[in-house]
Amino acid sequence: MKINKVEVSNFYSIKDATINFDKFKGLVLVKGKNKDTGGSNGAGKSALIESVVWGLFGKTIRKSTEDALINLYTKKACSVRITVNKDVVIERGKKPTYLRFFVGGEERTQDHALATQKVIEEHLKTNYKVFLASTVFGQQNNIEFISATPEDKRTIIKNFLNMDSVFELRDSVKQLKSSSSQTIKKQTAIIDEHDKSLNSFDKKLTVLEKLRKDVEGKYGEETLALSLKEVVLAEQANASQEWSMVGISKKMDKVDGNILRLKKRLANPSEAAPCDKCGQAVNTPYHPKRIQVEIQEQVDHKTELAAERTACLSKVKELPITSIQYHKIIEYNQLKKETETFETLKTETKQKIQEAHDIKQEYNSKYEIMRFWEKAFSEAGLVKYIIRNILTYFNGKTNFYLSHLSKGKFFIEFDQELKETVLHNGQEISYISLSGGEKRKVGLAVMLGLQQLLTLSHKSDNNLMFFDEVAENLDQDGLDGLYILLSELKKDKNLFVITHNNYLKSLMDNVKTLTITKSKGISRIQGK
Repeated sequence: MKINKVEVSNFYSIKDATINFDKFKGLVLVKGKNKDTGGSNGAGKSALIESVVWGLFGKTIRKSTEDALINLYTKKACSVRITVNKDVVIERGKKPTYLRFFVGGEERTQDHALATQKVIEEHLKTNYKVFLASTVFGQQNNIEFISATPEDKRTIIKNFLNMDSVFELRDSVKQLKSSSSQTIKKQTAIIDEHDKSLNSFDKKLTVLEKLRKDVEGKYGEETLALSLKEVVLAEQANASQEWSMVGISKKMDKVDGNILRLKKRLANPSEAAPCDKCGQAVNTPYHPKRIQVEIQEQVDHKTELAAERTACLSKVKELPITSIQYHKIIEYNQLKKETETFETLKTETKQKIQEAHDIKQEYNSKYEIMRFWEKAFSEAGLVKYIIRNILTYFNGKTNFYLSHLSKGKFFIEFDQELKETVLHNGQEISYISLSGGEKRKVGLAVMLGLQQLLTLSHKSDNNLMFFDEVAENLDQDGLDGLYILLSELKKDKNLFVITHNNYLKSLMDNVKTLTITKSKGISRIQGK
């Protein structure tokens, strides 16, 4: 990220100012003149840094209130306009409050400020903490790394290493683990429910099987295969034949009576036979031959009737079951259908159980994998591993800067628990026992070492660095070393140095200057 220009209006003590950072290459000495007090403090030098920070992130280093941002004398709306990478513009203001974001002339302002700020940081690949850590060094942004607890030290390093992605992965892993756990519980519940259904089906099938065997024990396969229609039709046919046989039997009884009567006549042929119509005796006797003929006719007729009755009897079917009893057959067929239904349900349920088992097994595997990665991404896992492996780099960079600041007299090393060991001329000493100037050297070296960690994890390479009164309490060796470091760093950065130390100023006689003059509460900026 290259900051090209900042345009400031009524921000803190700065009324109107435009700083083109492209014109200030290398090392720049920021001077201050406060005509209201006759000194250099309070001229508005720090306000320049704050304008950049606030313009980018809507926050200040000194955590000022919104009202404090507005110039006390003008009391007009304040605004900061920043141009980044030549085609990115951020406009931020107070009274009225607004935030606008442009890329290549196209506005990308979102519905609300928080969303817009998120888009800005995503585009610039940086955030408030990272920017401060990599850009601002001094009293306003003093990171008390050495005096922090081991846990706080790890937090600082995590911030410098931009390990948000690691924790985002950890959170994603936790969510996936939780989701897998919920799926496993759901499938377990499904399996349990299906198992209950299977048990119910098995009990029902046992009952159905018993009923079926009871019916089959009473009736044969042929009977059970009959339909109700077949049974009814057979019953109707048998009834018809039975009625026919009753008629034939009556006729045969009549024929037998006729034969008996004729045989009586034959035994007494002289006797008069009764009139067939009135029943009275007639005088004309029957001839025996005639009577025999009539008897034979009756016998032949009886034979015909017997044959007819035999024919009827042959048409009568023997039925193993009546229509009244047929409800047992209906019950049997219903049992067969129910059995087939439950067997189908049982098969389908077994398939569902297998599917649930397969899903459960799949998510059990996922759960175990997520549990592994959750542990891996924990504080005791990957985070600790990363910190342990960057310590060599961090210690090396820190001691590179400390060697320049102390001319090799001091050495510091952080162990895996981030506990420091300080050496002075090869002898171990306590950090607490150091003087203010010595602590200043060590602290500055550590801050610069931490800043180097940013290059390991952030694609955003800021072109600016502000050193705000970092020379205070440094001895001449420290100042010489600081100037050497600044001269080295200026090869890649635009360094703006704010200092009250005259010796450091003398070392920077030939560098560019940015002068901020304050008069009647208004700061004006001039550069050369």
